[in-house]
Amino acid sequence: MSNNHDMDELLQQLEEDYVQAVKSNESKNIEDFVEQFLYDSWAYNENNIENIKSVLSRYTRNEIYRATFSGSFNEMVEHLQQKLKQLDQSGKYPVVHTNNGASVLVAFVDGLVIQYYVGIYSVSQLRSMTPFFKRLILEALKVEAETKK
Repeated sequence: MSNNHDMDELLQQLEEDYVQAVKSNESKNIEDFVEQFLYDSWAYNENNIENIKSVLSRYTRNEIYRATFSGSFNEMVEHLQQKLKQLDQSGKYPVVHTNNGASVLVAFVDGLVIQYYVGIYSVSQLRSMTPFFKRLILEALKVEAETKK
């Protein structure tokens, strides 16, 4: 967890919940992990929307320092990155083995979560579209990393 003593308690709880969800996802491969991660994300956001909105609101009002917020976010992404690398021993998903592998997954999921928050999707719509989202994410993770020439 983040080592910032001034961390907002609610932000710290969200971070702990996230890390616990990543650790407790017992999938044995990337494909199953991504699917479970998506379903867990929809459920978590539905159940914790008010807490998440509260943290984001305090952040926008500078009541949570940028460094604290980004440190917490980076901590969560780092746990996800480690888990993804662990699950892709064969290297089938090259993006997972870059510094931005987990960020790709998080960006996709967070973009959908924002759309849920603003009412574009309901949680039931996100659940029904999860097989499609899973295929999109897995294809994105297969892209070969660019090499410098």
